[in-house]
This record gives sequence, C-alpha cells and structure tokens, in this order.
Amino acid sequence: MTILKDVSISPSKPISKEKLLEVISNSKKKSQVIGLCHGCFDIFHFGHLRHLESAASQCDILIVSVTADRFVNKGEDRPIFKSDQRAEVIAGLSCVSFSFISEYASAIEVLDLIRPNKFFKGQEYMTMEKGTNPNFKNEQIFSQKNSIEICFTQEEVYSSSLALEKLKEGKND
Repeated sequence: MTILKDVSISPSKPISKEKLLEVISNSKKKSQVIGLCHGCFDIFHFGHLRHLESAASQCDILIVSVTADRFVNKGEDRPIFKSDQRAEVIAGLSCVSFSFISEYASAIEVLDLIRPNKFFKGQEYMTMEKGTNPNFKNEQIFSQKNSIEICFTQEEVYSSSLALEKLKEGKND
C-alpha cells in the first residue's frame, strides 16, 4: 500500500513519495528541523490556518499529511471535499512546504516514514477531551519511542463539524 500519492498542486509543490524522501534526507543532512501536521482538514477554516502558521514558525520544513477519504470519521456525509482537493488547498498555503494524502487511518505510518523532528497537534489534543482523535494516544507512544517531539500549537480552536451543525440549524453566530 502506498502512503503517499502524487498531488499535482502547483509548479512549486508537486510531490511524490520518492521526491519527498529525498527532500527529507537532504534537509536532515543540513540539520533542518522537519515538522509534520496530520489531519482531515475538511472545510478549511481560520483555526486550521493559524495552526499551520504556528507549526511552520517552529520548523524549517512543514509537511502536512491529509487523511484519505475512507479514513475520515467526522460523521455522515463527510468529508465534504475529496482528499485531493483538501491536499491542494493545504499545499497552496505559503506556510506549508509539502502536502500529501496519507493512505492510513492514523499518522503512525507517516511518522515512521518521515521521522520528523516535531509532530504538531492543536491544543485540544493536550487534554484528550471527548471528541479527540483516539489514534492520538498511539501516535504519542510512537513519537516518544522515536524521539519525535510533540508540539501543541496554542491557537484558537474551531470545529468544522460544529460549523456544519450551525449551518444545518440555520444559526450564524
């Protein structure tokens, strides 16, 4: 099974698995700090942007893995946007070095492949409150065993799922 897919995004950001691994290898030789963000990023919003900008400010290369459609567990009729569309939106951001589609249910296989210096999650993951991705506990264990620093961005938390519920209810606050 392939973890990464080519996502033709723009002349500056198309990436294949082989090219990504080459970039990572060269970056590590230069002692550059590699960061990884992983998530669904369906219905991209202000909170996503601030999270990625904060992560990018703490590393030299920011790589974002986007969850493949079949692993999105955000509820009925989700994701709204297909994984290639979500990856393209993410790759179009100036703070993101590379974006790709992860073909796994969690970030563990991506962490294993990339071996970033830092793995970024939003502050809502610090307390593992209700609704937090249950995969994160295993991602924490893997990261700790492999000397990958887990960093929590401290940006305002938003929820695409809650925004969709408000839209369905006709609320706009």
